[in-house]
Amino acid sequence: MNKKRILYLLSRENVLEPGVLKSQVLNLAGQIIKEKKDTEFFVLDFPSLHKFLKYFRNYHSIMKYARGLGIKLIIIPILPIGRSIMPIWAIPFFLLQTLPFVLFFSFKYRIKIINARSHLSALLAYASKKFGANIRIVFEIHGPYLLEGVTHGRWESADFDYKFWSVIERILFAGADYIVVRSSGLLDYVSGIAPKANASIIPPSVDTDSFSMSEKERKNGRVELGIDDRFALAYSGSLGSFHRPDFLVEFYSLIRKYISSPLLLVITHSDYGALVEGFRNLGVPQNELRVVYNPPELGKILPLADASLHVYNDLPITPFVLSAKLGEYLSSGLPVIVTDNLVSTTDLVEKNQCGVVMNTSDFKYVRSKMQKLVREREKFKKNALKLARNLFSVKVCARRYLDIYEELIENNKY
Repeated sequence: MNKKRILYLLSRENVLEPGVLKSQVLNLAGQIIKEKKDTEFFVLDFPSLHKFLKYFRNYHSIMKYARGLGIKLIIIPILPIGRSIMPIWAIPFFLLQTLPFVLFFSFKYRIKIINARSHLSALLAYASKKFGANIRIVFEIHGPYLLEGVTHGRWESADFDYKFWSVIERILFAGADYIVVRSSGLLDYVSGIAPKANASIIPPSVDTDSFSMSEKERKNGRVELGIDDRFALAYSGSLGSFHRPDFLVEFYSLIRKYISSPLLLVITHSDYGALVEGFRNLGVPQNELRVVYNPPELGKILPLADASLHVYNDLPITPFVLSAKLGEYLSSGLPVIVTDNLVSTTDLVEKNQCGVVMNTSDFKYVRSKMQKLVREREKFKKNALKLARNLFSVKVCARRYLDIYEELIENNKY
């Protein structure tokens, strides 16, 4: 059997860390293999050395998990010279540490496609092709790299690094055989730079079955968590520069007054001390905060809530965001409360009637939206589950990736 060999490339991301990489990479790859037995899937990860060591305790369990899915997972730690939002001077050091391995595995296993997750991986795939690897490149874009650098304070649009990466980005878009983006905003972004690029939207995939829960399980879980008599608003994910704890608390304090027996249920692997302090500063009772820290199975906790929060403060990247947590919320049957600056997300929520879009500057608007959420929760729940199955399901996403891979391999026969 002529195997279709795919190399999924990760750069400066650590598959050992708790978070979305397990579902976004390993579960997706496993489903692709399950859908098409003649597909051989390699995942090559270049994490920063210090992060690899920090989470090394997870190494054996993750490797075992990958083997169980039929994935060949290779993890090669590298020295973190420069940040993941990479200055020009650090690029040669990054390529020196990574390019020989990519070329080696590409030639050894006769890789047909490199699926490059984000800009650094795409740069690495592009360089490999220039050095003779007979591959097709799928450039997978999770966010606007240049604007992420602005958001993190790494550069401004007038800086040389920004202008240099603008040129590199244009080359990578043109050099990719296919571009996968996460949101409508990112698709518009790519089209504006490379109008002739083959590109489409595939949202972050979710194993929807892992969030399925019977009413009996849900009732017992809510009692065990102590939220059975509360209207629980869930926030799941990290807390930091992109997800500011103070903004989350401010938003919750604004909407809580329109809900009977409100509670903020936070599921995170981040330090949540700022949440506790924020509640104290705004005079919100501490018994309205429940934190579940790094649960082994998110799908056993998230469906216990009544609705969910997908909220961002105004950042350069905000209009482009469609994050993995949205699919997890929908798979849990949770209506979504989304701020109106998340333009790529609001389109989905409004069109599919699975939540409410919030303009926080209009207090009357906030009250009417929260009343609508409570009143129509069952309808929103039904629509959320339907959207999760039809768009975010790992089975649906895997088939779409396979369609892309098969088309590229067919066009690259030699």
